[in-house]
Amino acid sequence: MIWAAMLLALLLVGLVVHRMNFERVYRRLSELSSGVSRDKLYELLSVDHGANFSAMVFSSWVAFFVAFMYYILPPLIPWLLRSGFPIASNYGLVLFAVIVASLASFLLWASRSFPVWLRLSEIYRIYPLSRNEMSLCAATVFVLVVSAGLSICNFVNYPFVNRTLETAAWLLLLVALILLFIPVFNEFVEAGR
Repeated sequence: MIWAAMLLALLLVGLVVHRMNFERVYRRLSELSSGVSRDKLYELLSVDHGANFSAMVFSSWVAFFVAFMYYILPPLIPWLLRSGFPIASNYGLVLFAVIVASLASFLLWASRSFPVWLRLSEIYRIYPLSRNEMSLCAATVFVLVVSAGLSICNFVNYPFVNRTLETAAWLLLLVALILLFIPVFNEFVEAGR
């Protein structure tokens, strides 16, 4: 559970830094012109990075939530796995992934009505991204696939968990989350100079 707390803390830190970046821009522009709304400013600052990049980022966030659920579920419901419930079978794992991916997709879609700084799938729209940053964000899908694969191995064999696989899977999930927030942290560092 320490790993899960670290990931949630990093996710929260990334969102707070994103909000700080946006509020800094909003504060500077509101000094020049009063009456600018945050939503209107967000629309004006939005940069379209292309449909392929948007789809890859959306897929990355969905894969993150699926991989994360594969980690936190076995310790939360060990009685279900020991009872022979078919979630640990091949079909159960696929069904579980589809359900979590559907819920994550709905959450990301519904987040469009959230405050600007909580829209995970649109987080990159206010940042100018280099080709390298786009590649790093897109690479997270592959990192998360490997991470989820390692956790599935432990999921099927639960409670006989291989600690090496578990640690490797958590580290890959942590790396993926850092890669997803690289543009946000880069902007924060650049603005601090």
